[in-house]
Amino acid sequence: MHNFFWRRSPRWLGGALFLAAIILACRQCPFPWPSFAALLRGSDSHAIILRDMWLPRQAMALLCGATLSLCGLVMQRALRNPLAEPLTLGVASGASLALTLTTLLAPGWLLYGQEWPALGGSLLALAAVFMLSARQWLSPMALILAGLIVNLYGGAVTLLFTIINDRSLLSVMIWGGGTLAQQDWSTFDWLLPRLLLCLLPLLMLLRPLMLLSLREDIGRGLGSSPGLVRGLALLCALMMSSLVISAVGVFGFIGLAAPHLAAACGARTLYRQFFWSPLMGAGLLWLADLAVDNMTALNGMLLPTGMMVALAGGPLLLLFLPRVSQVRSGLVSSSPPATAAPAGSWRPIVIAGALLLPGIALSLSFGHALHGWHFSGWQEFTALWRWRVPRLAAAMSAGVLLAGAGVLIQRLSGNPLASPEILGIGAGASLGITLFLLLSGGGSLPLLILSSALGAFVTLLVTLLQNRRSAFNPERVLLTGLAISAFFQSVATVVMVNNSRAANMLMQLMSGSTYYVSPLMAAIAAASAVLLLLLAPLFYRWLILLPLRETAPSLGVNVPAARMSMLGMAALMTGIATLIVGPLSFVGLLGPHIARRLGARGPVAQLLTAAMIAGLIMATADWMGRNLLYPRQLPAGLMATLLGGPWLAWLLFRRGRG
Repeated sequence: MHNFFWRRSPRWLGGALFLAAIILACRQCPFPWPSFAALLRGSDSHAIILRDMWLPRQAMALLCGATLSLCGLVMQRALRNPLAEPLTLGVASGASLALTLTTLLAPGWLLYGQEWPALGGSLLALAAVFMLSARQWLSPMALILAGLIVNLYGGAVTLLFTIINDRSLLSVMIWGGGTLAQQDWSTFDWLLPRLLLCLLPLLMLLRPLMLLSLREDIGRGLGSSPGLVRGLALLCALMMSSLVISAVGVFGFIGLAAPHLAAACGARTLYRQFFWSPLMGAGLLWLADLAVDNMTALNGMLLPTGMMVALAGGPLLLLFLPRVSQVRSGLVSSSPPATAAPAGSWRPIVIAGALLLPGIALSLSFGHALHGWHFSGWQEFTALWRWRVPRLAAAMSAGVLLAGAGVLIQRLSGNPLASPEILGIGAGASLGITLFLLLSGGGSLPLLILSSALGAFVTLLVTLLQNRRSAFNPERVLLTGLAISAFFQSVATVVMVNNSRAANMLMQLMSGSTYYVSPLMAAIAAASAVLLLLLAPLFYRWLILLPLRETAPSLGVNVPAARMSMLGMAALMTGIATLIVGPLSFVGLLGPHIARRLGARGPVAQLLTAAMIAGLIMATADWMGRNLLYPRQLPAGLMATLLGGPWLAWLLFRRGRG
């Protein structure tokens, strides 16, 4: 009892959360409290609203918040990973994708319960995460990085099915945003006993979970089986999170925030965290839902609770990122590559050019039409070129710009897994466009390019400042970028839901559609790509010397000026490309990597080779988007994401060797 008035006691923060939530609930309750008891027994419309809609929503917020925080605590303990929770491990994305596919392909299965497809998707997603990080011994950074990659790729696949079956998946889209709105007590009555059933094994696993913090040989000596305990605990957490996701949708970062807040307030032992973390999570989600509901009532905006929680999740992930120990997972090396010296071979450039020219010819001449697959004759080509050429030129220009930015960023940071998309620079450019559209309602193309480039520059600067103390540790840099991407997606979703004028352009931007590219936009993109690519070799000396880090100043390099110049160039390239193919396509990563595999080592050779390879990838993605589901058109940026995601996963898997 002597800790009750201690300022670091969890009671203080937990009490403050619940007190603030109770005050908001009293203000929000649509009926006076003296008549509260009478209304509960009434049968008029006021009583039905209070008893069957308002009260079930409050109960669901408390139940789901407590459950998600408990799942996060169990995952963090079982994996010894302070950043583990259903969203960061890709579990939420796997459940969402599984429910989407079930709704489309086998809706009859949903009659047996949504929890089973959600659990199956969660298990498959977690298995993919374990497979990608197994060669790094499931280290914290490898697990979270693999989980977020699975999360992003699963989101891209879900977006693809959403575009194809927009009407069929309307309810899935609304559910996926995370909503606690209830019509009666049926969902609560369905969810509570199932969660209690999953809680019983966790209570019996408390002591074995404590032993997981020790070395495995010590745990075995004390009579524990670490592998079995870890598997059972993760299975219970997956089942509980799948039940919540199937009932109310995706609520991210509650499982990350609550255990850390409980530990920061003094809950050090597992027993205290097991008690205080669910209370913190319940208070957090209840307060967030009440705040969102009050904001909605004030200005009439539609603000999904799950999206608003995720809006704070990106900065929260950045805040807790330094808490992860510097574990070298073997993914990549942050030191400069041994082949940083220039190489004069033109062989990679010739190979890339030999691949690019036939690719362009096939993209323009071969495709699907009303009568099947065929090559376009000259007469047909002259009738179609004004639609095909601008799209192809815009897509290839975006690929060239992203590849050039990827080479600059990789040389600058010494991180071979850096790219505009993975570091969140594309998301930052999209965020700049989103804020510009929200504030101005529209604008000219130069202003859109300026806002996009400014957002990319600020994001890149924040990423580098956030990670300078860790010497640009590759895993930390990637996690920073992925947190920024999650933040942008939440902002864009909220804006799209409430601003119909900006929604169409933002949907086009997020999916990377080239369908509406005008000849003027294509010409500007092509001219910008050629001009910026020609200017990039002016940084030749910096590109060679900056990877040497401490040696560069002694060789006469003004490091701050060189970095800012290269940052500005990379931001401008990313800003223009993002306007065409959206914030996530993986082309800025694939181009430089394939160029290195072809043997391009010098800065100029790598720039030219990567640009041509990225142009070929985008030409292929645009061609696939036009023809695979003809006459339906698929966005080129989304197709590039689907092409590049498996490569990124394979790259992480291969880099783990040794």
